[in-house]
Amino acid sequence: MCGAELKKEGDICKNCYDKYIEQETLKLDNEQEIFRIKRKYSPKFNLLKNGELMVFEIIIILAALSYYSLPVAILIILLCAIVFGMWMFFNKRRAMGTQTIFYETKLKYQAQYLFVNHEEIVPYNEIKDMAYFQSRSQKICKIGDIRFYTKGFLSGLTINDIPEIEENFNKMRDIINSTR
Repeated sequence: MCGAELKKEGDICKNCYDKYIEQETLKLDNEQEIFRIKRKYSPKFNLLKNGELMVFEIIIILAALSYYSLPVAILIILLCAIVFGMWMFFNKRRAMGTQTIFYETKLKYQAQYLFVNHEEIVPYNEIKDMAYFQSRSQKICKIGDIRFYTKGFLSGLTINDIPEIEENFNKMRDIINSTR
């Protein structure tokens, strides 16, 4: 996997094997769960965040009302409402299927919704720094994003739409710092 020259086909590089064993050990849930946080679904935030989609749909509806006959305009309005409803439903399912679990020595990020099944495990000793961020619409809805910076260029993990951001950020920081 690392590109090392091997004596014969089928041999395994010791470095790659050690990394593989380390990753498999991290996947085991043999540690005590300390803290669990789920992504928060906020319809208000989704409306603020997706304002351009709403404006686009309003423009389409106004154009339909002024250009087409009433039945066609009603059909277009109905289609816009269905698209917007599906978008809100997708965001809710995404929030419901996303969580982060903090164990004694690692955190596990899980995202499971529709066609996505993503899991990421980050040992605390690989986390160099962490910070939280809030957009203007997130501040209004009292949620935020937390970024964990890990070793390596541009690596890390971002957890989106965390409720009570300051309080939960401090809990996470205390858990991670207690292992160092």
